[in-house]
Amino acid sequence: MQESHINELLNLMKKGRSENERIMAVLDLGEATGERVVKALAKQLEVETSRVVQEAIVSSLIKIGDKYVAESAAEFLKSDDAYIRNAGVEILSVIGDSALEVLEKMIKYPDKDVRQLAVNAVGESNLKKSPMLLRKVIEEDEEENVVAAAIEYLGEIGSSEEDRKVIMQAASRFSSPFFDYTVKIALKKLAESK
Repeated sequence: MQESHINELLNLMKKGRSENERIMAVLDLGEATGERVVKALAKQLEVETSRVVQEAIVSSLIKIGDKYVAESAAEFLKSDDAYIRNAGVEILSVIGDSALEVLEKMIKYPDKDVRQLAVNAVGESNLKKSPMLLRKVIEEDEEENVVAAAIEYLGEIGSSEEDRKVIMQAASRFSSPFFDYTVKIALKKLAESK
């Protein structure tokens, strides 16, 4: 896509007179690539007032799906806006291997709420390394709710004896009724998947 056309689309995305005009510009930008386009889409997502335009932006970011998208989506996990946080989870869970490096960083993020969202993205993705990342969270994270979420997802997608052992070890670290129930269900699902 030519630079002049990209500039025109970026302008329309920001200043289009109607929602439809902005949506069409956003969807066309989904055919472009590069850090500049991704950053512009990400910035627009955060300031856009129309939900349908925001949804189009998320679609375009998923379509582009490169490392710049993964980095932007990771930043969305820190947003005060629930829609933008959830968009970050969705994008990271869908774009595949482009998200792997970012997800490996985000499961160690200082804020437990951001880590929880990163776990959701890992659990919803079908990365080959998802079970490994979830086991890492279960073994290393100190926050009960983050570990519980990882256990829940590992129960869904895990299948190895190692998965079962990691979940059992976590059961000795935390002991609330909620956590015990999560462990019990995850172990049951793992047993059924054999």
